[in-house]
Formats: sequence, structure tokens, C-alpha cells
Amino acid sequence: MPVPLALLAPLLGIGEKVIDKIWPDPETAARAKIEMANEFANIDLKQDQSFRDFIVAYEGRGDQVHPFVQILRGTVRPIITYTLAGFFLYGFIQGPSAVDPDTMTMLWQLNLISMGFWYGERALKNLGVDLGKKS
Repeated sequence: MPVPLALLAPLLGIGEKVIDKIWPDPETAARAKIEMANEFANIDLKQDQSFRDFIVAYEGRGDQVHPFVQILRGTVRPIITYTLAGFFLYGFIQGPSAVDPDTMTMLWQLNLISMGFWYGERALKNLGVDLGKKS
């Protein structure tokens, strides 16, 4: 079972302290730290590839599935979004006498989640936050 990189990250700090103790020479210690960081990065890449391979084996490649399944995969999220927006607009137009305020609050939150899915990463990138960048 692969170890998540989040659990290995604290070991990197401990490893750097151990390297500083073992190699007092700053140049040698710096090379050892770089090698250790590269090993952790390789572990992360192998785990990512392993997960991708599992998903492809489990679900199949997009070009290898039936066209109906391709269409279904491509329309599920938009249909959910349109449905949530439609329910919210219905409640907004009908007013509080027709729709319970708690239901409207729930629909508002679900629409925020849906819009965050569609546009959230783009908005964060425009603010200078890159979620896809490995640290």
C-alpha cells in the first residue's frame, strides 16, 4: 500500500536535520538534501502514476468505451448544474411563500458548490493561487 506524500513530508524535515548532523560540510549536505528531495518526488510520481493506471484499468480509456457511455460521462455534471440552477431560480421567482427559506439556503449552497467546481480553479489562478503546482 503506497504511503501518502503528506505523511512523508515531515520526514523530509527530519531527514534534513539528520543530514546536517552526519555531513558537517555544507556542500555535501546540500547534495544529500537534493538527492533526498528527488527520491521523495520520485515516490510521489510513482504513486500518482499507480493511481492513474488503476483508474484507467477500472473505468477504461475514454476511446474504448461505448459512445453512449461517453455521452453520459460528459453530460452528468452539466445536467446536475442546470437542475440545481433551475430549482434555485424557481424558488427565487416564486418567492418565500412558495419555497421554504431553509430549502432556498440549501439550494444556494449547492449552487455555490457547483459553480465552484466549474469556475473555482480558474478564479484562484487569476488570483495567483495555482492548485495544480507541486510544492
